[in-house]
Amino acid sequence: MDLRCPKCNSNSLKKVSLAYQEGLYQTEGRTRLRAVAVGGGGPDLVVGRATTRGSQQSALSKKLTPPVKWSYLKVIGWSVLVFLSAGWLVFYVNTVTTNATTVSSAPLTLFALISGAIFALLLFLVWRHNHSIYRTQYAQWDQSFICERCGTVSQRTQDNISC
Repeated sequence: MDLRCPKCNSNSLKKVSLAYQEGLYQTEGRTRLRAVAVGGGGPDLVVGRATTRGSQQSALSKKLTPPVKWSYLKVIGWSVLVFLSAGWLVFYVNTVTTNATTVSSAPLTLFALISGAIFALLLFLVWRHNHSIYRTQYAQWDQSFICERCGTVSQRTQDNISC
């Protein structure tokens, strides 16, 4: 199978997933400390241990990052935060303007229904992205190649494969 770059016609192509992995660097360092300290209370022994982890990523690797799934947890967390904040505002405005002592009111009920509908819509959009759009994007990313000569990212198709 002979793959060629559509821009410069070079055959020096590398799979995007491989180029992405080559640009990731993980480091881990461990240190230990043992010391004797002498102070006003007499001698004391100090012992400590630490682990440091880090990562670096090249600019090319960042450019070739694979698509990601959307998080259900983030949608739920932000929805709860917005619902409580806006719900408190609706409750406060309704209570102050009408001098009502009851919590149940038409604006608050309407707000709860609209918030529930928006939350359900957001969950549906995340589900649709994760089960449809993400799979398509990931398949395209997985079949892409980068030219090591000119940097063009291209997808493998039947037109540029010659046996």
